[in-house]
Amino acid sequence: VVQYQPNDPEVIKREIADKAKLHAGIYVDKGARPEFAKVVLVTAANFAYFPFYRNWECHAKRFGLDWAVVANDDESFHRLEASRVIPVLGHRVTGMVGWGNVKLDYVGLNKMVTVKHIIELTGLDVVFTDCDNVFIRDPFAAGVSLGDLIRKQEYDYIYQPELSKRPPAGYRSPGDGGNTGFFFAAGSKKGANMQAFFHVVCDEVARKIAEKGHGADQNIFWQTFNAMRAARGKTLDFGF
Repeated sequence: VVQYQPNDPEVIKREIADKAKLHAGIYVDKGARPEFAKVVLVTAANFAYFPFYRNWECHAKRFGLDWAVVANDDESFHRLEASRVIPVLGHRVTGMVGWGNVKLDYVGLNKMVTVKHIIELTGLDVVFTDCDNVFIRDPFAAGVSLGDLIRKQEYDYIYQPELSKRPPAGYRSPGDGGNTGFFFAAGSKKGANMQAFFHVVCDEVARKIAEKGHGADQNIFWQTFNAMRAARGKTLDFGF
């Protein structure tokens, strides 16, 4: 018997908040890395992507990581650990979908909506990763760039540039684009501002899908970011 996801938005929001708080701390051993106490690791999957998710899970467990996972369809919601699964607040997407398919755009929108609500409802920082990323090393360990950058507590958003190969030492990204399949967003420092930014992104993705029949979250995220930066946050509802 398939366990169906809840439909009530308020119930889903409570689940988002509860699961994010439960798994905050990045590691299963919550006392091991107290500097990550306000950071939650989140991924997402549907049943068609379970081979990718199980592979991701295997590596995450090897490093002692803790996380929550967004279920993009009812079958994945049924099969994922009840203590770990986050119901989706948006469109449920079944099957394996590729770039250019509006179903993938809805998966991206679901991701952004979930991150926005975690920040809004809990004030936690969020590390989101697609489940087809593979951690061959612990990305939060001392001496690894992501973990070290988060520890500095200086950055509101940390991202991975879209590059064809590893950049040389000292490389400085122009800051105008990157991969929204793996990022850190701070909700504990300037939560209202970050929440407002993600709200604009979510609205823009939903609007593009409604008007044009497609709307990839990555392109729209960076278009919105660059518009905010050019206007110094003084236009739209960026919250700055």
